[in-house]
Amino acid sequence: MSKIPVIIDCDTGIDDAMALVVACASDNLDIRAVTTVGGNVSLENTTRNTLNVLHLLGFSHVPVAKGADKPLQRPLMKASRVHGVSGLRGYEFAENYTDNLVDLPAWDLMRQVLMSSEEKVTIIALAPVTNLAILLQKYPEVKGRIDKIAFMGTSYHCGNPTVLSTFNVMVDPEAFQVLLDSGVDVYACPLDTTKTAYVTPDEARTFHSITGPAAEMVNGLFGGYCQVDTKTEVFDEHEEGERNAKQAARMKSKYEMHDPATVALVTNPELFTWNKYFCQVECKGELTLGYTIIDKEDYYAKDEDERNLYFAESIDREGFLRVFRASLEKFSR
Repeated sequence: MSKIPVIIDCDTGIDDAMALVVACASDNLDIRAVTTVGGNVSLENTTRNTLNVLHLLGFSHVPVAKGADKPLQRPLMKASRVHGVSGLRGYEFAENYTDNLVDLPAWDLMRQVLMSSEEKVTIIALAPVTNLAILLQKYPEVKGRIDKIAFMGTSYHCGNPTVLSTFNVMVDPEAFQVLLDSGVDVYACPLDTTKTAYVTPDEARTFHSITGPAAEMVNGLFGGYCQVDTKTEVFDEHEEGERNAKQAARMKSKYEMHDPATVALVTNPELFTWNKYFCQVECKGELTLGYTIIDKEDYYAKDEDERNLYFAESIDREGFLRVFRASLEKFSR
């Protein structure tokens, strides 16, 4: 089986780092480039984290490019209270690695990879999709070179950080609407599904028996997930607001693996069930900003070719856990 050529666009915080472990461990992927964007934390931090994680995993040959430091039309809303000010609360690198950082903006590196590939390329989007929107608007000729975009985000009836909206859409809703209008196949791994791809604290403790750099990093990150320490972390005015008590309690009872599940959508599609719907994004609502209106009831009676979102309805959680554990074991000493 030939490997799937992919570009990974990320805002490396805790679950992005775990997603990179799954991607780099997979025998099914050929990672052609990784690009970074401001999201979970600042662009400076997401880029540093991405470079360091790739080096840790032995993938410092993969080119990395920095992208947008803020959304298309808005100030950046970060999620440092979840991921830590650095983005990787619970784990620190001894030094920073920059050898594979290229002197191109993310969208130019993406275009270079897409246009030079003999086969279509899949883009795995684990962050607000500002970089992808700029790519599609600046270089529309690349649309035919993209096999699909696998996106972590959207929801049908649940949200985070709000009741309805998911972070990666809410940060830059205009950018996600660009994707939906592009004609490129967009496969969403929605919050409805990713919140069922969780690891319990007891399951996380079983990973301590695995040796190697990936497991060591992941074990530290589980310990830092959503564990705010206001004595050592100083948040700026653009940080995401305090999570409510219900969300915080949920995060302590299980670790929701949003980004790793989205990588699994590409590496192990047999774990998912799908349907295709028409989707729009709320870009102006005061209470519903970033909400994805997904027409499951076929209210608009859209034809198949007018439906613009492949929506992952379910994931085989046990199968996902096997993939995740095997990914850690791949990097055992």
